[in-house]
Amino acid sequence: MLQSHDDWIRHLTALAGPGTEPGLDGMPPTVLRAGDADAALWRAACAAEGDAAIDAADRLLAARPGDSLAASGGYAALEVWTECELGALHALARFARRHPAAPRDARLAELVAWHLEHTQPDNATNRPWALHVFLREGTPETRLYAETLLHNATASDARHEPLTRWILLDSARELRALRGGPGAP
Repeated sequence: MLQSHDDWIRHLTALAGPGTEPGLDGMPPTVLRAGDADAALWRAACAAEGDAAIDAADRLLAARPGDSLAASGGYAALEVWTECELGALHALARFARRHPAAPRDARLAELVAWHLEHTQPDNATNRPWALHVFLREGTPETRLYAETLLHNATASDARHEPLTRWILLDSARELRALRGGPGAP
């Protein structure tokens, strides 16, 4: 059983496999649909201070208090909505780390609790988006959610797909940032 963030960092890095580490500072290597929550939050997470993307993301975070970031009815399938939501949660964690503000941290915690109650980690597309977000909460429930996200990615062998590999490495990097010290971004 993986006990510490350091254990998880080593495990996620090993699962991603050998090879060149992809660029983790920018947007994920995927197509983001303009106007979706994940696209808006990734732009803000990668933005310089004062960029309009930050204000747009803050408006998005305030638009649906106590609820998900996006209404599920605007998506063709539950899995697509879940991937967008968890991708947005992943981006929000980076956004809150790079541009700290109490409302962002509060919304992040609110969304973790919301997803624990309303979504199933196996409704995603075998990509472990926001794995580190659930791990950092440190409760048995959030840990199980994170473990299920990871199990789905490894059981389906999706970890060899470039986007999943990027997610695993970025999650390890974000866990490093939480603990600080060597290797933290």
